[in-house]
Amino acid sequence: MEQMSEIIHSSANSYFLSYKCLIDKHVEVSNFYGDILSAYSLPAITVSAFSCELALKSILHSESGKTPRGHDLNKLFNQLQQKTRIDMVERTIQAYNFKSEIYGGNSPISEIDFYNLLNSHKDTFMTVRYFHEGRLSSVDLDFIEAFMFCLNGQDDDYKAYVKFQIFKKQQLNETKA
Repeated sequence: MEQMSEIIHSSANSYFLSYKCLIDKHVEVSNFYGDILSAYSLPAITVSAFSCELALKSILHSESGKTPRGHDLNKLFNQLQQKTRIDMVERTIQAYNFKSEIYGGNSPISEIDFYNLLNSHKDTFMTVRYFHEGRLSSVDLDFIEAFMFCLNGQDDDYKAYVKFQIFKKQQLNETKA
């Protein structure tokens, strides 16, 4: 049981690290060309959602010894033990609101907002992966990112990560000018 949980956790972490590489490249390219989207945007969103899915499955496997099937983040999240859900909600809200305060783009979120965002992003892995089928809707990448950091146990590093992203954007702007 423990070995399977570790395998799932390692996979979630691999996609987490892949997201960080892709989003760094996206920031670099989109900043240079002034584009909102880049060739790295959709892959970054896809792997972040998949990292969330695998992290949820890893936690669920640790809690129950079973690995559920499916991609629906909301259904997976609601299978977590109540204590775990409460902890994830609080940590994700804190991370999201920190970035929102620093960037000033999004409004802070509450617990109700968290559940609304989770519900609207429940199928992000599938919708972004199959965007060409016309099912793509808007994505709050800040929510998926904060949720992913928390699910992967990396939220202690989130503040430093956000500050580094800002620094990196500033550096890129200076070299562009």
